[in-house]
Amino acid sequence: MRNSADISDSGRRAAPAAPTSPGRRAALYGVLTAAALVCGYLELLIPLPVTVPGVKLGLGNIVILMALERLGAKAGLFLMFIKVIASTLLFANLQMLVFSLAGGVLSWAVMALAVRSGAFSTVATSVLGGLAHNAGQLAAVAVLLSGRVALVNMPVLAVSGVLCGAAVGVAARLVLRALPQEAFHG
Repeated sequence: MRNSADISDSGRRAAPAAPTSPGRRAALYGVLTAAALVCGYLELLIPLPVTVPGVKLGLGNIVILMALERLGAKAGLFLMFIKVIASTLLFANLQMLVFSLAGGVLSWAVMALAVRSGAFSTVATSVLGGLAHNAGQLAAVAVLLSGRVALVNMPVLAVSGVLCGAAVGVAARLVLRALPQEAFHG
């Protein structure tokens, strides 16, 4: 659960504030974007024992989850878009952009709601995000390629969403505990 200082009287999580200086905000977003891209690159170096397209660890989402927790939904959405576009340009192709955006937007929305509610831990929020990301990708596959392909891949992507979401959530929780609040709000 969240720290009680993060919860308002209405039971909802208080909206965090980004740095007020435009220069500090740009620097922070630049560092977070770079961290997400490095995580995405490291992910490419880790072989997974699954041959289903779309199964990834989602290490770059550690940064998105951290942003949602410490900076709020708007910052998380901005970083998600930048991460998806930049990682597509660096590591993928335009078709993957559509799948990544579909998964990223749905994942962001679900995680933003979970964080705002204050009812979910960082790990649970990440699991919900992993499941939503894969659901968004499968919806894009169903629309653009084949509904049958989406249905066949659904069970593996559901399991991977839970497992990878949990791993990302644990990593995000550890990093959030290690970084002082001032690192985000300086």
